[in-house]
Amino acid sequence: MATATMTILEGKLANQSALPLRATLGSTMIYHGVSKLKHEGLEQTAQFFDHVGIKPGRPWALATGVTETVAGILTFLGIGTRVAALSILVTQTMAIAKVHAKKGFDAQKGGYEFNLSLIAGALALLLGGPGTVSAHHAVRPQLGRGLWRRRRISPLGRLALLLA
Repeated sequence: MATATMTILEGKLANQSALPLRATLGSTMIYHGVSKLKHEGLEQTAQFFDHVGIKPGRPWALATGVTETVAGILTFLGIGTRVAALSILVTQTMAIAKVHAKKGFDAQKGGYEFNLSLIAGALALLLGGPGTVSAHHAVRPQLGRGLWRRRRISPLGRLALLLA
């Protein structure tokens, strides 16, 4: 009896374990995205992008800021989590490739340690989903997985529903 109870409890905790990860990863990405979108931040980021070879800098800085902000919000809320996690993976992989890799692992020396942590968190959400304490879980009963099969929604339509 105790083993069965423990297994049920472990399953419930495992489903809820994504919440702290989503909250920290989401808020971190919101902070970094918004800081890029502020006027001075956008100009500084654009100049920096030009400097490291991501040209033209301003459109890429704007796209990165918007991507990080939206991915952060979606991650925090737990809706469209896998798409958001993939976006985080892309932005952080690019950050490592263009800026941090040549500086080594140590974040205090400008290395990729912090970015790698963000990638690990995003990968966990990409593989495991948002968990039960999420907006996705709250609206899932209304959408239902059978909706995909019954209505034969196109892949683009599915993406729109996931992001809604």
